Amino acid sequence: MTFVLAMVLAAGSTPVVRAVVYPDRAQVVRRGALACGPGATLRFEAVPPAADANSFRAQSDTGQVQGLRVASHPQTAAYAKQVSDLEDQLRALAAQQHVLEDQQRRDTAEQGTATGYADLAASLVSREMVEAPNAKAWNGAFDLALQTELRASDDQVKVGAQLRELALKTAAVEAKLSQLGAAAARRAYTVEVLVGCPAGRTAQVELSYLVGGAGWEPAYEARADEGSAAVELSTFATVHQATGEPWNSAQVILSTAVPRESATPPEIQPLRVYATEKGDTKKVLVRRDELQKHAEASGDFKSNTEAGGLAAADQGLSVQLTVPGSSDVPGDGSAARLFVARTRLPAKFAYRTVPKLAPFVFRVADATNSAPFPLLAGPLDAFRGNGFMGRYALERTAVGAPLHLTFGADESLKVKRTVLHEIQRQTGLFGGNQRFSFAYRFELANYESGKRQVELAEHIPVSELDDVHVQVDDETSRGYAERKDDGILTWKLTLAPGEKKTVDLVFHVDVPSSYDTSGL
Repeated sequence: MTFVLAMVLAAGSTPVVRAVVYPDRAQVVRRGALACGPGATLRFEAVPPAADANSFRAQSDTGQVQGLRVASHPQTAAYAKQVSDLEDQLRALAAQQHVLEDQQRRDTAEQGTATGYADLAASLVSREMVEAPNAKAWNGAFDLALQTELRASDDQVKVGAQLRELALKTAAVEAKLSQLGAAAARRAYTVEVLVGCPAGRTAQVELSYLVGGAGWEPAYEARADEGSAAVELSTFATVHQATGEPWNSAQVILSTAVPRESATPPEIQPLRVYATEKGDTKKVLVRRDELQKHAEASGDFKSNTEAGGLAAADQGLSVQLTVPGSSDVPGDGSAARLFVARTRLPAKFAYRTVPKLAPFVFRVADATNSAPFPLLAGPLDAFRGNGFMGRYALERTAVGAPLHLTFGADESLKVKRTVLHEIQRQTGLFGGNQRFSFAYRFELANYESGKRQVELAEHIPVSELDDVHVQVDDETSRGYAERKDDGILTWKLTLAPGEKKTVDLVFHVDVPSSYDTSGL
């Protein structure tokens, strides 16, 4: 009979070395060293209950993985120590609440007793009115009742405030417990990996698995460098995971893919054309406000990214970004802000205003995304000089696509929009057409110490009908550029220090009388 010696190494040193973080989950990789030999097995212990039991995979840089065994073990306490600490906090808060509620009941009873004293004192005073009055005793009785009632009322106010504060603390702890999710389970996995490799060698074995309760969101900082005509765009990732297993000094890779959405291609449905018969109806003229979005393709660009080793891997529908260096992400759901890249974007700065939408002049920059990865939708903090100008949402921007940034309103430039008239009158032979006439005036003023050029934009209707005509009238101020496809008129006005200028826009819309124009 031949005996085979099984060499089992416990994974006391099998930390998380890499994590690929998706928007809604993560793939975690733990690594350990194994001394090769017959039946060599590496044990990965304390694998979090948030792991998907069907996702365990193992690989070795030496030899071959011959087997993998997964066991789930019950525990007397929650997997994450943070859960036990939070549960202890909840119990302590509940005990404080009981004490305060008891105090509140005593204060209510004391207040009732004080009211009874006052009623008794009033009854005795009424009875003694026919006898020799004792004003000193009466005052003492009423003062005692009043002081008792005031003291009880003050205590009730204090206890009520303490109870409200306690309720807020309890809600915060409960929210934290809810965040931890699967980490509150009282069990953990042990995974044993059997590796066949030559004796005398050491194998590096990696175990990977998917976990829920993890994700990331992008965040940006844009700093205007007007002297160099550039914008410094810093990209950050807010990573969170509540598996209870910390990622210490791990390599973090950010993926833009959503596994449940990106794995299955869409199915095209039949497109049918049909007609239904209708009686004659009057045409109704309506205004159509439409937002058009188009897919943006990457163009030729020159990357100017500083990331200390950032790697951006194109995955087809998604991109993977490797965060430079190693990162720490706690397992209690706390957010970790990780620096991803810093890109210097050549930009063209301008002062721009659309007074119909907002009566302010904004400092804006037009640039191109020259980073080696697309910018995902996320919050952007804008800085100009040493000042924080505001936060707004950045839309997804493909590589090489135009990027429009704003750096807040300039208070030294003023703009005002006035409606001169919006009227309707009949024109044409026998009133065959309706004419709608519109007139607006824009006033701009420069209170800066230097000369400024301001771009002012306003739109006019764009007709999609052959018998409806839109015309800009001669009273309109000259010098504008018109985009025929969207009807946007733009004036570029140069204002000297202290100078004011006025711009007029006058146009009309001719519509056949047969149209119902109530929707215009």
